[in-house]
Amino acid sequence: MLDQTNYWMNIAGAALDALLLARVLLLKLQRVYVFITLACVLTFLFDVIDVWLWSDSETRFRVFLYSRFLFAFVFPLVGWDVFEEVKSEISKLRKIALGRLISGLFFATIFGFFIFLFAAPSDENGQPGLLATLGVVAWAGSAAATLALLWTLQRAMRAQNIARPHNTAVWIIFWELALLGELVSCFCSLIVPFFKNQAADILTLILLTYGIVITAWCILKLRAAPSGVPSAPANANL
Repeated sequence: MLDQTNYWMNIAGAALDALLLARVLLLKLQRVYVFITLACVLTFLFDVIDVWLWSDSETRFRVFLYSRFLFAFVFPLVGWDVFEEVKSEISKLRKIALGRLISGLFFATIFGFFIFLFAAPSDENGQPGLLATLGVVAWAGSAAATLALLWTLQRAMRAQNIARPHNTAVWIIFWELALLGELVSCFCSLIVPFFKNQAADILTLILLTYGIVITAWCILKLRAAPSGVPSAPANANL
């Protein structure tokens, strides 16, 4: 029963991700947010693949694993892209935050390298244990470093009273919540093997519902940015 519920929730999530992509394109936000648009495209693409492979759990796992390596590369680009509408005002702040982002990714890479040296190549069942571990390290490290970038720049903008355009504020909130969800999902992927199937299905349902809620909120909040002009400062009721 829960598996079927999760299946339909997954379809609903894919539909909302398609709507978010359509919203970005219809508002012509891809002209400003290139990497966010790329992330929307990839998210929808892997949603469709996940629904298509739902009955084949092993193949779904492998596709999910490979997609995490890709998103580990995309997340930092998204974090940088969020502030494109105010890039001239925070150019110095972004350079400082970029250093922290790179250092975070560097330490995650070093950690992954040591795992590559000392971890076993596969588990007893022949599953890609090492690859899975590296995928989790890259995924978690990238999400955490990008989240730190967003928090650092957001606090710096508030400290210097730099106005946030509406869409910038929306993207900050959305991606902070999304990256927190990624970290929780990463943690859950590690502990799920210790739970029974029903508990794992409940965790999956919670994460799917969380993703649907924040995506729907983002779709409703995004606005078109006037050509060549930053969008209006964000309202306090975001």
